[in-house]
Amino acid sequence: MSGILLLLFIPIITAILCYSSYNRREIEYINLIGAAIMAIVSIFVISASLSAPIFFFLGMFFIDALSAYILSIVIIVSVAVAIYSVNYMGREFENRLINVKEIRHFYALLHLFIFTMLLAVVSNNIAIFWMAIESTTIVSSLLVGFDKDKASVEASWKYIILCTVSLIFGLLGIFIIYYASSTVLVGDGTLNWTELREIAHDMPPETLKLAFLFILVGYGAKAGFAPIHNWLPDAYSQAPTPVSALLTGALSKCAFLGIIRFAILGNECLGVSYCGNLLMLFGLVSMGVASAFILVQHNFKRLLAYSSIEHIGIMAIGMGIGGFWGIYGSLLHMLNHAIVKPLLFFTVGEVKSKYHTTLIDKVKGAMFVLPVTSTIMLLAALAITGTPPFSIFLSEFTILKAAVDAGNWVTFSLFIIFAAIIFAGFLRNFGSMVFGKPNIDHDGQEKKEIVKKRNKMGLGIIVVMAVIMLVLGLHIPGFLDEILKSSVKIIAGE
Repeated sequence: MSGILLLLFIPIITAILCYSSYNRREIEYINLIGAAIMAIVSIFVISASLSAPIFFFLGMFFIDALSAYILSIVIIVSVAVAIYSVNYMGREFENRLINVKEIRHFYALLHLFIFTMLLAVVSNNIAIFWMAIESTTIVSSLLVGFDKDKASVEASWKYIILCTVSLIFGLLGIFIIYYASSTVLVGDGTLNWTELREIAHDMPPETLKLAFLFILVGYGAKAGFAPIHNWLPDAYSQAPTPVSALLTGALSKCAFLGIIRFAILGNECLGVSYCGNLLMLFGLVSMGVASAFILVQHNFKRLLAYSSIEHIGIMAIGMGIGGFWGIYGSLLHMLNHAIVKPLLFFTVGEVKSKYHTTLIDKVKGAMFVLPVTSTIMLLAALAITGTPPFSIFLSEFTILKAAVDAGNWVTFSLFIIFAAIIFAGFLRNFGSMVFGKPNIDHDGQEKKEIVKKRNKMGLGIIVVMAVIMLVLGLHIPGFLDEILKSSVKIIAGE
């Protein structure tokens, strides 16, 4: 219990220390040290939770194998973002686009954002989980609008309004779940998920059907399901690059965890077909909408935003198909996407800083201007479309295997069609950006040296994530396989 409390307090303390400092270098060191301590403590917490669930504070908080797995994803992405932010924000500061006050605000909000996600992951009480997810909206909306220009402020307001309205549906779903539990417990309902699971098979089926619909709309909008995704392209494209990476790599997984938890309740009461069919429907619609919009994009950050909609759809499809391989593939896809998509955002962030634009047509010959970064960007673009031998190919193949095993040929066929369209769109757009004659002037020698020193840390985390992307495509480590299998058992009710 003390380890989990410490894990929750670390980002809060880091945020306070970052906000209290007026020295840029000091703030950067606090940010990195806080992220490192958080990662170290999380290793002990996650390891302890794999043998048996850990409960604390009257059972309102807990961590089991499933939440430990999502927690590990949040930690990995958060640490990568904390490292990359030093390079990104330092460059903004040196170009006099921001001042020390704004750096203080950025890092304080960044670590508060991490805290809200950690709180959501370890919440057993479904009302506290809802409050944590709503808190992520409030904090991250300030980060989305960090640049304070017209487009970013508009994206921030759109994000906070649409997600808050959608989460009201989620709150109604929680009220309905509480009512359903009170009918079983004779007037004394419960909001603790572990207790709800024990009585789920006795809850009124029609009531639970309605509750899951509200939950799916509420948390689905936050995760990025189409057609309730309207906030996502604007927020991802206007937010600072580290924030975009954190939104897609970590926050979407937290929201999807909420859907999984309620789907488990639905499966206990209704059987697997009701929740599974709804998840497959939303997943296929998300892939279809993403494939259409990816073909017509002119902004590479919006392109990546629509790709995120595609991949949350793939996770939903795997979870909807169910069975061991469907659930296993969906969970593995969460991790693979959490590595590859932030990596893509990091690389396009470097391209944006070099070319001073996010328009695809204005970026040519990146291979010659940024050889290492653009090479990794192209590899990551191939990886995100499911190209072998990269990690996402493995998880997508696993989900397709589950569809074949279940005889779900409609889902299998639509999946292949949408994936092929998206592959073509990515190959065309990223190929045009990477190859061709450079359309910007080469910098002077003095400026090159400054950029070289400043990019060392940012380039380092890009290379590390690229290596992980490749390794996970070739081999699933034993410890990862074990936590995945334990999570599958929790979801499948074994």
